[in-house]
Amino acid sequence: MLIEEIIKKYLDDELSVDAFLEVPDSIPTSFVVFHVIDRGKSDQINMATVEFMSYAETKYDAASLDEEIRELMEEIDDHPDVACRFGGGNDTNDTTLKRYRYRCYFNFYF
Repeated sequence: MLIEEIIKKYLDDELSVDAFLEVPDSIPTSFVVFHVIDRGKSDQINMATVEFMSYAETKYDAASLDEEIRELMEEIDDHPDVACRFGGGNDTNDTTLKRYRYRCYFNFYF
């Protein structure tokens, strides 16, 4: 199973807003986009670094959504097929979408 499938199903069940693998055509008020930015394998263990981008109309809402993602990724560590570790993050505005955006990165092992 692809790590994207595991994460998408988990976020669809747990996240308070919609999560996408790419920016949707019809942009909601708040949403999350995630994608794999690096893949690898070591000692038969698959690894992937995933970037999560939390979008909202206010900086506070984007920060709150980023914090929700961080908490949920701590809980996904309980998934029987996935281990997850925080890799970093920052806040940047998306000038194309004209939205506040927070980004965080997690390293997945599966």
